[in-house]
Amino acid sequence: MKIAAIGDDIFVALWKLVGADGYSIKSEEDFPKIFEEVLKSGGYSAIIVPERFADKVSELVETYSLLEKVEPIIIFVPERGLRKRFEDIRRKISMAMGVEITL
Repeated sequence: MKIAAIGDDIFVALWKLVGADGYSIKSEEDFPKIFEEVLKSGGYSAIIVPERFADKVSELVETYSLLEKVEPIIIFVPERGLRKRFEDIRRKISMAMGVEITL
């Protein structure tokens, strides 16, 4: 099982320590191109990305899945100071339960 990590130099370096292939991006504008290349390569079972790219990944996967089957698992790693995924999960639980959850 091959794993790819896409992110800034520090993020990629940490994942390389545990055996992932790393793809460094120099700016956030580079992310969609590199993510698409890794996704289309078909050589990875999992792709690890920082949480801040969750929205971009959703858009890219949705577009790509219309054309072909998306195989790898995409893992979002929480980042210090960001609560994006936390808020998304809180909102989904609130909708499912029919009550507003505040934390």
